[in-house]
Amino acid sequence: MRTALLTGMLATVSVVVPTGVLAAGSAASAAPAVAARPSGSARPVLYHVPIIGKHLLRVLTFHGGRKNTSDVQSANWAGYVDTGETFQTLSSSWTEPTVNCTSTDLLGLVPEAAYSAFWVGLDGYTSASVEQTGTDSDCTSSGTPSYYAWYEMYPAGSVDLSTTKYPVQPGDHLTGMVTSNVSGSTFYLILKDSTEGWTFFDSLAGHGLARSSAEFIAEAPSECSALSCNELPLANFGTVTFSNAFAADPAGRHGNIETFTNADIQMASDGSVLASPSGLSGGGSDFSVDWANS
Repeated sequence: MRTALLTGMLATVSVVVPTGVLAAGSAASAAPAVAARPSGSARPVLYHVPIIGKHLLRVLTFHGGRKNTSDVQSANWAGYVDTGETFQTLSSSWTEPTVNCTSTDLLGLVPEAAYSAFWVGLDGYTSASVEQTGTDSDCTSSGTPSYYAWYEMYPAGSVDLSTTKYPVQPGDHLTGMVTSNVSGSTFYLILKDSTEGWTFFDSLAGHGLARSSAEFIAEAPSECSALSCNELPLANFGTVTFSNAFAADPAGRHGNIETFTNADIQMASDGSVLASPSGLSGGGSDFSVDWANS
């Protein structure tokens, strides 16, 4: 019943929903359960921040059969972004990777807290907001893996979901979807874990947001103050694979990443590559991101 109501609600705002995002029998929750911070983790409030003004064009390229694609470098994002449209909807699936928490400080004595986030979202490439939902595979300062789901309407910090009601484990199959009504005054954030059998849903006001990009991203999250945001160490997540990437605009144009003007984004800092996306496969809908360095 919850799924039927949710699907009907999205239909009333003229949203194109890709097949399989809301499968029959999934239970959607309209009331978010906010998680407490993991006991003993001392994890800061994380922000999954825009890269506006922080990305650099590397090489304009059309090689390898890719369409409408340029190469971009960022300090905190790796993955793909669609641009050049007002976007209403995007979705993609990914498999939660197993995080490696064996890295230590320079003296080799103390485990280092590190973070890695995987999400889909609108905005943030050429705008100062991001509307997004996803998961994290983190390492606590005690060297313990931590897996959880979240949503965020940046510049607000991310809101963690209860790990009791919305558990996330390595190997889980996640599908994230962010969509809005036609005017962009309301955003609907949906995250589904097919392995654990739950679906999260929330709607939030978003007046005046650009919806100028659609992203499929692995990120080094940030810790923010009133003055600035700084990227935190990137956890060794190995490889994360995104599939069935989909985007649509309010006029009804929809398709995979290559349907729109797009960029692949490599994460790099101080001359060191941190994470890199593969080329697109699956007709322009699938890719992976490989961790390289913290």
